[in-house]
Amino acid sequence: MRFMNKKPNRFIFHQLRPAGGWRFWLAGIPIVVGFILSILSWVEVCVEHCSANEDYRLFGLPFAVAGLLFFSALFLIHSLSFRYPSLKRGVAWLLAAALGAELMFVWIQKYEVGSWCPICLTIAATIALAGGILSMGYFRNLHARIAEGNRGEIMKKILQGVTTASFIIVGFLVAFIGVSNPNSAEAVTEDIKARLAFGKKDSPVEVYFFTDWYCPACLKVDPVIEKLYPKIRPTATFLFIDYPVHKKSINFIPYNLSFLMNNKSQYFIARKLLNDLAEKTDSPKEAEVAELAKKKGIPYKEISFVDIKSGMEYFEEMAKKFGIKSTPTLVIMNKKSQKTSKLEGSEEIKEDSITKAIKQMSE
Repeated sequence: MRFMNKKPNRFIFHQLRPAGGWRFWLAGIPIVVGFILSILSWVEVCVEHCSANEDYRLFGLPFAVAGLLFFSALFLIHSLSFRYPSLKRGVAWLLAAALGAELMFVWIQKYEVGSWCPICLTIAATIALAGGILSMGYFRNLHARIAEGNRGEIMKKILQGVTTASFIIVGFLVAFIGVSNPNSAEAVTEDIKARLAFGKKDSPVEVYFFTDWYCPACLKVDPVIEKLYPKIRPTATFLFIDYPVHKKSINFIPYNLSFLMNNKSQYFIARKLLNDLAEKTDSPKEAEVAELAKKKGIPYKEISFVDIKSGMEYFEEMAKKFGIKSTPTLVIMNKKSQKTSKLEGSEEIKEDSITKAIKQMSE
């Protein structure tokens, strides 16, 4: 009778234990807290330091919205894992990826924003806490397998751990690729545009000249532009845009950007210098460019990697904006009405055609 009494008691105790285990319920608390904090961030219940973080986006979504979507999905999968244990691995992967993304977000606060957002940091802490609670079960199982001495099971558990840990790297890389600050990007675009622009910078009419350093037709058009530029300068903003149809043209972009930024009064001479150099080599050296510029009385100044990167991104952005497919192409735009006129090839880019298009865009 005593034996029979003990067995039912153990059975009853087992039935009263939470089916998901105490770690399941405990891990659910920081997940819910993270969801609530995302709501607070969404409604902008935060301190002044958080305002700069609100400018950032993750694949176009505000951080708060991305957080709401993430914690909603995480809570759903975590809840279902109570009934379907196979989903526990998915929960672990999501938490690991989120932890990697949070490392990227913390880096942004430290080195770009320059201030800390309490809500954002607390959200990161909830993810780390939930992951830490659930990882206790993993380490307990790993310890049990080591005690058993089953090498196959030990390696299996280690592989699971390494796979989950790799999602931290995945999350960081995804955040690195997806994070953007539209307001900052717009400011950078306007800054680089101002530094590259010729002519009347506050004019509603903008002229974009897309060329490639190995384009024979571009060489034919350059004298037309140089001759017409004194007439364009008082009425329009003029920008030279490198569109490298030939990949080797990329080698000339840093030098062209330097002349555009630092030698506007002598730019057409510098441009002719680069055109001549392109006929001799496809791999120009900085010392070579500087020496040729010196002979023409042009002081060459090396520009930073940041300026080169910004300039190339601006060129690419303008090419996409106007759907440029070939060179030479001249685009005349009224930035107020967004009306554009496009002239393509040396046959269309003529003095009278350019003058007519600028007049039309000015009306």
